[in-house]
Amino acid sequence: MANNKATYRNKTLLIVDDEPSMRSTLSEILVNEGYRVHCAGSGEEALDLCRTVLPQIVLMDVRMPGIDGVETFRRIRRHQEGVGVILMSAYSTESLKEVALEEGAIAFLPKPLDLQKVVALVEEATETTILVVSEEPDSIQSVRDQLEQRGYRLTVVPSAHQALEVVEQIRFDLIFLDTQLSSMNGLELYLAIKKITPTSVAIMITGMEEEFEQVARAAVKRNAYTMVQKPLDIDHVLALLKRLTSQHASDCLHKPPLDDTSI
Repeated sequence: MANNKATYRNKTLLIVDDEPSMRSTLSEILVNEGYRVHCAGSGEEALDLCRTVLPQIVLMDVRMPGIDGVETFRRIRRHQEGVGVILMSAYSTESLKEVALEEGAIAFLPKPLDLQKVVALVEEATETTILVVSEEPDSIQSVRDQLEQRGYRLTVVPSAHQALEVVEQIRFDLIFLDTQLSSMNGLELYLAIKKITPTSVAIMITGMEEEFEQVARAAVKRNAYTMVQKPLDIDHVLALLKRLTSQHASDCLHKPPLDDTSI
């Protein structure tokens, strides 16, 4: 009988682990979820396979004979831009985790694995849901188009009222909030949204005017993740999204310094 999930899965995965039982277990689960799965028993084999099967996501053990998982991850990313790498280890340290996440890993998961979390993480790796609240939707159209081309799902609403209505019905992973709103102060809207959906991450959008920047900074002090300035820079936004995805998946959320524009 054909796997009915295969009709809507469109990702090729590579599992890299020197333990055959781990490879077979993960492979069976993810094949049953409808993914195309390849396996490698070493870093060297993984590098060879990446050149031929071009996986979108790699799940890789850190400690392996020969090239370890972290170095293999670095070499994969050097030659295949855009591939998502999830590292796994029974011996992870916080310092190694932070280095891997800063270098662009999607997540650093401890063994024994929470298999439900692995499946959910693979499914959501390029399917982050984003809400943008802005009374100037035309100004973010270019960024919206480029994010949607990369698999992000965006909803744009032009008012605070609509934003509150939407978050009552739909959970968003990330919310961009323009501080310049006519019906409600950007900080007030942020606090209202956090009451409804406390797990959503918020990024404040501000213009150059000092009053709006102060509102954005006040929101960050109240636990918004950071702020970005108009006009939105797609490279900066993508870097933030990559950073947030990896930190959130690894339970390692660190807010960047407010004045750090090189994230």
